[in-house]
Amino acid sequence: MNNAAEILKSIHIGLNVAIFLRNTDRGLRATDLFRECAILLQILGDVFHSLGEHQKAKENHEKALAIAIEIGDRKGEGTGYENLGYVFYSLGEHQKAKEYFEKALAIKIEIGNRKGEGTHYGNLGCVFHSLGEHQKAEEYYEKALAIAIDTGNRGTEGRTYGNLGHVFRSLGEYQKAKEYCEKALAIAIEIADRKGEETHYSNLGCMFCDLGEHRKAEEYHEKALAIAIEIGDRKGEGTHYGNLGTLLTHLLYRTGKFQDALYVEELGRARILAEFMAEKYAVESHISVDPQSWSGIENIVKRESNCVSLYISYEERRVLLWVLKANGELCFRVTDEVEVDTLIDEQVCNLEGIFKKSAAGFGVLPAANCEDRSLDDNVKTSLHDESRENLRADETKDTERIHHLCYKWIIAPVADLLTEPEIIIVPDRFLYRVPFALLRDEPAGKYLSEKYRIRIVPSLTTLRIIQESPADYHSQTDALVVGDPTVGEVYYNGHLTDITPLFCARKEAEMVGGLLGVQPLLGSRATKQAVLHAIPSVSLIHFAAHGNPKRGEIALSPQRTSNITPQEEDYLLTMPEIQGVQVRAKLVVLSCCHSGRGMVKKEGIIGIARAFLASGARSVLVASWAVEDEATEKLMKHFYKHLVRGESASESLHQAVQWLRTNGFPKPRQWAPFVLMGDNVTFDFTKKGKEELEEDNNEAEKKQSDY
Repeated sequence: MNNAAEILKSIHIGLNVAIFLRNTDRGLRATDLFRECAILLQILGDVFHSLGEHQKAKENHEKALAIAIEIGDRKGEGTGYENLGYVFYSLGEHQKAKEYFEKALAIKIEIGNRKGEGTHYGNLGCVFHSLGEHQKAEEYYEKALAIAIDTGNRGTEGRTYGNLGHVFRSLGEYQKAKEYCEKALAIAIEIADRKGEETHYSNLGCMFCDLGEHRKAEEYHEKALAIAIEIGDRKGEGTHYGNLGTLLTHLLYRTGKFQDALYVEELGRARILAEFMAEKYAVESHISVDPQSWSGIENIVKRESNCVSLYISYEERRVLLWVLKANGELCFRVTDEVEVDTLIDEQVCNLEGIFKKSAAGFGVLPAANCEDRSLDDNVKTSLHDESRENLRADETKDTERIHHLCYKWIIAPVADLLTEPEIIIVPDRFLYRVPFALLRDEPAGKYLSEKYRIRIVPSLTTLRIIQESPADYHSQTDALVVGDPTVGEVYYNGHLTDITPLFCARKEAEMVGGLLGVQPLLGSRATKQAVLHAIPSVSLIHFAAHGNPKRGEIALSPQRTSNITPQEEDYLLTMPEIQGVQVRAKLVVLSCCHSGRGMVKKEGIIGIARAFLASGARSVLVASWAVEDEATEKLMKHFYKHLVRGESASESLHQAVQWLRTNGFPKPRQWAPFVLMGDNVTFDFTKKGKEELEEDNNEAEKKQSDY
């Protein structure tokens, strides 16, 4: 949308002309021009929505709605509510989406638009289904279906049958779900809707798997895949390959072939990132679909000291757990099927819904305690944002209950097998959202992070590639510390934006630089050019800056050589740029809000942390949510104190977290945001380590003399 600014400028001129016409008693012409401007804003909003730029979509649709209300255009007003409903639904704000769809529905009924009425009954059915209100969802879908049949709209009729199939599947009524999906497929074939056919074949594949008809499931998933390839649906193609892999995993573990099931899971997660990493290290990735090559995965954990690996996958209502021990033993366990009533109580359709909600209570922090280091329009740190009240960082009873369920399904079934002091967790999809450090079996019990050191890896294959990387690949000396880059007024996301200074980030970088004995790049010195020049030659990289986890970007200081406002390419460090350089650092610390987030896929989180791993970093320390300033500064201070003494990154993080929890920062949002991904690295800061040890001994002696 490079021309969006020009279109908005034209709309602004049009609105001014419309105001002039209205003020000069030419009301009809003014109304027509207002309506045309509103339509252009709606189109812009739709385009931004399709690009995933939801904040911009929301802004344009809100402007269009305001115009429609002002000129009394009820049809346009209804369209505005509808468009905003779609935006809020995409943002996961289902309650807000429901309110807007209800307003749109009321207007469609008022103006006698039967087709629109049916559309919004269907939209509300989707919202209620997402909220876990299955009976309500069924009720609204039935109303949508009746109108579709009454008006002869076969396409909508078919889609609604499919949606009802999803509802009955969520209720565990698999036979009924299959019947509705078969009706949907028949209509798609009748009206030659190839995309619809693809969708319904895929859905039926899942239904047959639920019913234990695995050959049928395979047949239908393969039909969906064939159509996706035929019509060029690359996203769908990936989904159907994933479904076939999931089906194969299911068949293998059901027949007692637990190791083969693990290999199939590993193939789905490891391929893309492992190939990137192998290319950087100039080693073989050893990723193959040939079952004859499926050996040696259990040896990866043997190379790790005092560790056990917990490999997790999940289905609609079951969790699959593999534990790999240091002695090469592999154990497999699967949970019982989760009761539908449990999911309904949590207002979700499946286990994935639970995992998505597991960190919701830690999404946003009060502005008084936290600089907003996020560039993401959709993740704001605000004291007054009522629409995100449910994301307040104070741990709620709901959050406690969700964490208990996660413990019950993920940790409890294998607790007797977790016999080492460190757990290497290999999560699946939205399990990356689960704050493993906070899981405990009861409200007063010990957190998992009190019992174990915890580390995340995207796959065991990526860990093996790191283990086998050439001894001379990674730098052994020097560090790059970047803090509070001076960004200022720049173009970002199509807008002229003033990116504010981060005074606490500067203080943090100065502290880290002092501990490591390096001069940090601060303010206007922290340019994109300087950072890219330094990255390939250092052993440790620390960023305390603005970042956008979704787009995988860090905001650095632009080189201002003229009065021209910098564009994004002048100051943003992006994922492709990171992957384009040789990162030889053993550790990258991303002290940016939400730096552990990104797009969730089978192979893990696609974000900036993954970009550093793909480019050669052995490990990355990331934040799962917005970081609180004082707590983060203290955590980093103690983390680096342990690191410079020669302790591993995992142990250093573990010790820093324990210190925080017992020294004035007891709330989980304060001590639990940071997660270590990748290898458990160590550094040789011998001189600095001795200085830190002497300093701590002096402090201890001083405390004793004070008593």
